[in-house]
Amino acid sequence: MRLLKLRVDGLTLFKNKRLELDFIATDRVSRDEEGNVSDVTQLAGGSAVYTQNVMGIVGVNAAGKTTVLNLVRFVLGYMSGNYVMRQFTTGANLMGKLEDRMTISCAFYEKGSYYLIESQLKAAAKRGDTTRMVEGSLVAPLVFEDEWLWACPARMSRKAILDIDQLKSDSTLLLKRNGGAGDEHVLNDAQRTFLGDDMSIVSIITGRKSVPVEYPERALPLVSLPTPVVQAFDSSVEYLNWNNENQVFHLKFKNEDAERVVNAAVATAMLSNGTVVGAELVDRAIGALKSGGYLIVDEIETGLNRSLVGTIIELFASPVTNPHGATLLFSTHYSELLDVLRRKDNVIVLVRNESFETEVIKYSDRIARIENKKSDVIINNVIKGSMPKYPDVRAMRNYVRERVNG
Repeated sequence: MRLLKLRVDGLTLFKNKRLELDFIATDRVSRDEEGNVSDVTQLAGGSAVYTQNVMGIVGVNAAGKTTVLNLVRFVLGYMSGNYVMRQFTTGANLMGKLEDRMTISCAFYEKGSYYLIESQLKAAAKRGDTTRMVEGSLVAPLVFEDEWLWACPARMSRKAILDIDQLKSDSTLLLKRNGGAGDEHVLNDAQRTFLGDDMSIVSIITGRKSVPVEYPERALPLVSLPTPVVQAFDSSVEYLNWNNENQVFHLKFKNEDAERVVNAAVATAMLSNGTVVGAELVDRAIGALKSGGYLIVDEIETGLNRSLVGTIIELFASPVTNPHGATLLFSTHYSELLDVLRRKDNVIVLVRNESFETEVIKYSDRIARIENKKSDVIINNVIKGSMPKYPDVRAMRNYVRERVNG
């Protein structure tokens, strides 16, 4: 299953309470002298549609970068046949403030065909007045209130995919979650048998197959890590092998005669933060690249050398290491990382307007010239609202000066 277009209504943080994201190439796709294409993957059957291999999100603090990543993760979760997420108020599943109801529309590609699904979700009925806690998160269940599934035309253009409303009118209705007994499109009893109110009808098309969605937790993976991976982040490590039976690591440094046999917590403490973060990131990247899945990384620069981040991005950009069209979706506070991306239509800029609403802007919609350094455009606030306001920064500096010298 490949996600092509996402539209979410009912998000308080965003302008008009709507978030829209494109996962396809909208700019021209070129081939090298050998006919190879980098950075994007063509859908099967000679389609004119290409999905993005790498997408970067940048924006000011509190603009909603983490919220966007978690919304994508949430949607991919139920699109693959899993249950809707139930914990998103705090921590890694943060999705921001939602209205009581939200509508999610997704154009997607599955087994050679194009589909559009629209799902209306609502907060489940509350049980009493007490707030329940699960693993430190407030439980705020979402359930499917209604859904519609359409079959899209067999031949699709990029333009058609980008306009959800037009696509809906050009498509053929296949299924409805609810409706009268005489409506042929409504789910029958057999289809409802294993379909609860917390599972999407899309599973009837996708077969409830898994669409791997990797989300690094910045923890040392409990696996033996190949020497080339470990030494890319710390050349002093000779090997790092995991013994699953005894639940310990065998860690050997080059300047030591004997190996250390330690548990995961001790191994994590002995290695640098960058080594731990990088090792896990590469391990999860391999999983996504092998399956053609999605790797979602918040603040990808955390703990890592810039060149190594660029190397990880290139793993997804290159058809040599990404033959199955996996997608890396990441956010960053450092716009310089965007210069690694060769395309303009895979950069998303989140800006705050005067009403403190977030606007989602595709870089290529504002900047026509490919030769501009993306970091210069962002840092110089060419796309207005992409950097903190100077008066606010100056006021903070003045406050600190007064406190220090007062």
